[in-house]
Parts: sequence; C-alpha cells; structure tokens
Amino acid sequence: MYSQYILLAVIMSFIIGRLIGTNISFMKQVMASLFSVIVTSSVYWYGYLRGRSLDHFDTDGWLWLLSMVIVSLLFYLLFEMFDPIPLGERGERLADTKNPFRRLSAWWRRQRRYIQVLMIALRYGVGKNLAIKRSPANDQKLAISLRKTLENCGGFFIKFGQVLSTRSDLLPPAIIEELSHLQENVARLTTSQVEEILAKELNQPQEEIFQQFEIEPLAAASIGQVHRATLREKGQNVVVKLLRPDIVAKLDRDLDILVRFAAWISKKSAWARNIGFLDLAKGFAVAMKEETDFRIEARNFAQVKASLQDSPSKVKIPYVYREFSNAKILVMEYMEGVSVKSGTAILDERGIDRVEVQRRIFDSMLEQIFVKGIFHADPHPGNVYILNNGTPALLDFGSVGRLGTLQLDALKRLLIGFEQRSAYIIMDALLQLVEPKQDIDQTGLEQALSQLLVQTAYNVAGSSDAFIQGLFSMIGKFGFTFYPNVAGAFRSLITLEGTMMQLNPAFNLMEEARRFAREQSAEFLPVSDSTDLKETVTNELLEMLPVIRRLPRRIDQLGAMLEKGDISFKVGFFSDKTNTAFVTKWISQALLAFVGTALGGISVGLLSLGSHSEGTKISLVEIFGYTGVLISAVLLIRVAIHTVRNLKQVQE
Repeated sequence: MYSQYILLAVIMSFIIGRLIGTNISFMKQVMASLFSVIVTSSVYWYGYLRGRSLDHFDTDGWLWLLSMVIVSLLFYLLFEMFDPIPLGERGERLADTKNPFRRLSAWWRRQRRYIQVLMIALRYGVGKNLAIKRSPANDQKLAISLRKTLENCGGFFIKFGQVLSTRSDLLPPAIIEELSHLQENVARLTTSQVEEILAKELNQPQEEIFQQFEIEPLAAASIGQVHRATLREKGQNVVVKLLRPDIVAKLDRDLDILVRFAAWISKKSAWARNIGFLDLAKGFAVAMKEETDFRIEARNFAQVKASLQDSPSKVKIPYVYREFSNAKILVMEYMEGVSVKSGTAILDERGIDRVEVQRRIFDSMLEQIFVKGIFHADPHPGNVYILNNGTPALLDFGSVGRLGTLQLDALKRLLIGFEQRSAYIIMDALLQLVEPKQDIDQTGLEQALSQLLVQTAYNVAGSSDAFIQGLFSMIGKFGFTFYPNVAGAFRSLITLEGTMMQLNPAFNLMEEARRFAREQSAEFLPVSDSTDLKETVTNELLEMLPVIRRLPRRIDQLGAMLEKGDISFKVGFFSDKTNTAFVTKWISQALLAFVGTALGGISVGLLSLGSHSEGTKISLVEIFGYTGVLISAVLLIRVAIHTVRNLKQVQE
C-alpha cells in the first residue's frame, strides 16, 4: 500500500512542478522526487513507524504524503538555484548540451581555468593595484601587473590585451604603452592535424582539389594557420587558411573566463566600471566568435572588395574561392609580396615613391571608414602587403567594422570641425558618436574643446597627435563612451598610423586626413557651387515634403484638442513600456508572495483549531488546513523560482 502512495506523491510532484513554473531538466525533476521520497520516508519511518505494525493509513500517513510533496518542491527550488545554465529573456535555456555529465565536466574545466586566472591576477597584484587611487605612478604599476597577468594567462587573454592597447579613448597612456608589448606565441599544427582537417572539411578528396599542398605553414595565429597550395583545375596559386581543430572549445572556455575576469575587475574598481571594462570584454568575445567562422570572413572579403570596386586608390584585395571554402577552411588568391615592414625594399628597387604608396593605402582605408561605412578593422603591418610589382594589398578580413549613415556623417563633421577649428562642430559630432548619457555638460565640453584647439593650434609638429590624445582624454574625463563600431573605427585609424609610419616615418595622421578631406570635398562638403546648392536644397525639401504636407492637419488637430481640453502628456518612469512591464512583473510576484504567506498563516490557524477537536480521525478543518499549507507552499516556491530565473536571465 505504501508503494502506491509513494507513486502518487511522485506523480503529484511532477504535476506541481509544472504549476510552480520550474524549467529544470527531466533528470533533475526525477532526482527531486526521489530525494524527497528518501528524506521524508526515512523521517517518517524513524519518527513513527519503527517498532509498529500498522495495517491502515492514518493521519500521520497523510502528513507524510503532504511532507513528501512539499520537500520535493524545495528540491525543485534547490536545483533551480544551482542550475548553471543561463536563461534568455523569454526564459529559454541557453546551454549547448543537456547532458548533465558533459555540463558538469565543462563546468569543472571552466572553474579550474577561472581559479587559475584569478590566482595569476592576484600573484601579479591586479586587484591591489586596482583598489588604489588613480595616478600616473599607480597607472604604471597597474599596467605592468595587467600585462604580466594577460601574458601568463595566454591564449585569447593576450589578444584581448592587444585590443585594449588600441583603446586610447578609455585607457591611460601608461596602460596603452605597456599592453602594446604583448606578443602571441602560437604552436603550429602538426602534419597529422592538417591532414585530418583537410580530409574532414573539404567536400572532395584533397588530391582532387589541390595539385600541390605545402604542409609547412606560411604563418600561424591563435585562430588558425595559413598554407600555400596550387589548385588542380587551373593551376592557380592559392592560400588555404585552416581553423584550429580545438579552437571553438578553447574559445568558449577562455571567453567565458575573460568575461568573468572582467566582471571581477569591475567589482574591484570604480575606474574599471566607469570605462566599461566588462562591456569591452563582452564586445571582444562577440568579435572573436565571429572570427572562428570563415564564412563570415569570406563575406567580409566580398563586401569590402565590392565597395572599393571603383575606388581611385586601387588597393588589391585577394579573391576568395567560395566553392572550396566553408566555416573551417578559407581558400583565397595567393599574392606574391611581403608585409609593409619589408616592402620598402621592393619599392626602392622599382623606384616607386613610398609616400605615394602610403597615401594609396591610407586613402583606401579612409574611403572605407568615412565614405563606404565598411572597413578593415585591424590594418596592422602584418595585414598590409606590398606585392612584388609595388601594388599595396590588404589581407585578413576576419575583423571588419561597419558604420551607419548617421555615424559616417558625424565622423565627417568631426574632421571638418578640426579643419575649421570649431569647438561647436566638433562637440555636435562627438555627441552623435558616443553612447547617450544623462546630464551632459555641453557648455563645459565646448569650453574644453576650445581650449584643446588652442593648445594644438598653428600646425606645430605633433599638434595633430596631441589633438587626438587630448580628445580621447576628454572623452574619459566627461564619462563618455564611443559606440563599439565607432571605437572600432578609431582603433583602426590608430593601428593604421603605426603601419603607415613603416613606409613614411614623417607620417602625420590628422594632416593626411585633412588632405584626404580636401581631395574628397564632394563627399565632405557637398555644397561647393550653385549647382550643388540647388541639388542639396532640392534633396532636403524632398525629404521634408511628407512632414510639411502633414503639418497643417496636425496643427488643426492640436487646436481642436486644446479647445476640448483633451491634451495629455506621457511623462516619467511609466511612459516606458519596459519600465511598466518590469514594475508590473515584480508587483505581481509580491502579491503572489503575500497571498501565499496569508494563506499559509490561515492554514496554520486552521490546523491549530483542528488539533483541539476530539477523535482520532482527521477533521474537515484539518483537511482545509493541510490543503491550504500545500497551496501556500506552491505559491511561495513559485515566487522563489521565478525570482531565481529572473536573476539568471541574460539580457540580449
């Protein structure tokens, strides 16, 4: 008979598990029911049944059954609290696998790596140096400890440090300088690994695609490595880029740890929170995940190549053989040449002016950033080549930035403002390039910009660089943060500056940008004569025509509403649907908790009254009391589980 009641309790726990809204796995639901049976049966046997021989199910048996259900609900809550799987905004589970043993193994590897990273950070004093007040001397100490930490963590931590070294708008010069010394030391794939990748990922046998394939790589990086080959069909020389076989698992693990590490640093330091260190780590994680899919890189090649098809700068971009490429293999045109570091020898040998080539590369990059809106986001010297005939070329489009029309317009106005030395134009452009912020001190910002323009006036040596550094410093001082894609454009320009100096040591970024703007005046200043003025006015009027046509009707409606007194304004917190939904959700949870608590109190009172009644049989009052306790437990645990799930949600 008892086995029947145990089965009934298990069935009830499954039903009530649905009522309380839990979303744990089926295995955990079974475990919750099993644990509740074991715990309550053990207590019931030791507390009541031991030494007795009962043939009927009395009041104590019903209490045991009720306890079994409530304890199973508590186990549901416990499993929900310690379920490591994050949830989406709709409560969906975001795990890659539901296998608990694989998740446990992955969790253990992550925790071990996380502890290792934290121990390295503590060993080199990152936490201690973050906690002290910021000053040039303390920034230098923090820079050294951060560089040593990232270096010893290795992998994608080094790459993250290299990205941070380009964020002059957020980080002090000491940290920028120290992180710029980070270098990757990547082991090459073995011959067997290369052959295994080719056999697994190519849609045909290797011999049918490649007439020749060089096992010795041309280069190796953290994401993949590059080999030279010859296509069998037409004998074209190609480059084959292979994704490292274990990179996705390592990437997921290291990026997860990196985001946690960034969250830890942000908790330790108000300075790290103010510069958005955690957001930097999250943005880096998204970019790195894109780089592990070569289909995205192939698309980037095609888009940039198409955007520059009619470009006057004529910079070479390799052709991608998409019929042989996929997510893990990228086959593209091989181009004979060397990196820009060694390219000066080729230019000198052929009598080609270095400055002319430098301007072709620079103009191509500025055309991408200021005109086309899609640009190479990492133009370091290794990604800029000089071909044997002296033609410049851009390689590796794994990282590409994209800018909207509003941001393109603001970047142009920023350059115009610098050219005209107008603090107002620069401020107006800046406010369109940074993320929205309340309580902007526009007067103070304009005053600071005007002071910066005076300090960098008269085209003295280094004035352009001083303006850029001063602008970045001002961004941090006023608490602004560039949009990620805008920050990517500035990062690309800063990287490009170092690359251009390989060809022209006298290169000046802002002076060259001003030259580009003058030569591309049609893009930067569309109104240059009466014809352009007429065309511009016509275009503006065409854009405003729908608004102008609706204006009389709207004025008439406004007048009618004023006459009737029907005008109302949506002001404040509850005018936002998101805020309203947030408050409504938590008020409903609070009401549910109140109802559950009140019902529990009433039920306890009923049970207290029922206990004074005569007789051994359970009374009607006690039945209502026990039922109320069960319903109260369901309501309160439902509130607890929903609270836990809301805390675990990942905002997309």
